[in-house]
Amino acid sequence: MMHDRPASNDSLDYERIGRFVYSFHRICGSVDVLTEIGLDRTAPQELAKRAASLARTFDRILKDAISVPESEIDSALREASAVQTGINEWLAGKSGR
Repeated sequence: MMHDRPASNDSLDYERIGRFVYSFHRICGSVDVLTEIGLDRTAPQELAKRAASLARTFDRILKDAISVPESEIDSALREASAVQTGINEWLAGKSGR
């Protein structure tokens, strides 16, 4: 499939999405872990919902990479940081019992 955009823009999109993927994984690790937290019945309900939603957001951003605005990527990374903080606190509480 051919795009109406110059190749140089395509390389910028690959770099932009590549930076997103790298940053996301540095913050949260595996998207599978988010999905597992989302399904974990012992996780706080709000944290489970946010983790599952974040996993879906990650997948959608990858699928729709070209059309995703930078502000949405930044928002997803901020949410990733907040969710990971919640996961860390929850896991620390579980291990401290």
